[in-house]
Amino acid sequence: MKQSNDCMGYQNYGGNKAHENRNAVKIKYIGNESKTLVNGEYYTFRQLGEAAGVSPEAIKSRVTNEMRNYPKGTRVATDNCVRPKQEKPFGYEKCATKAHREMRLKLPRCAEPSEVLMAKWLRVKL
Repeated sequence: MKQSNDCMGYQNYGGNKAHENRNAVKIKYIGNESKTLVNGEYYTFRQLGEAAGVSPEAIKSRVTNEMRNYPKGTRVATDNCVRPKQEKPFGYEKCATKAHREMRLKLPRCAEPSEVLMAKWLRVKL
């Protein structure tokens, strides 16, 4: 039985994930907190994930969530997108570090005055 050398052959099943794909999506990095990334350069999701220490899928979802209010097709990775995974970002008071407790206090609970008013009246007992 002879194996073919074309793209449908068994030996090519799964592809080579180590090669540099010319058609890969490149995302512009804008920031200065990363030691390995250069401001203004273009990187793939895999390269951004390796720099942050997370999976490429995590970087992809962070970039998409960050770019929701921008025009369609805009892809920019900021320092907020390329951040390491947090082990216990908002842990319980007893086991959380001082930095995590301060981060919990600084979270914006309500973004607009209408949400503040709604939250106030939702707490009232009937």
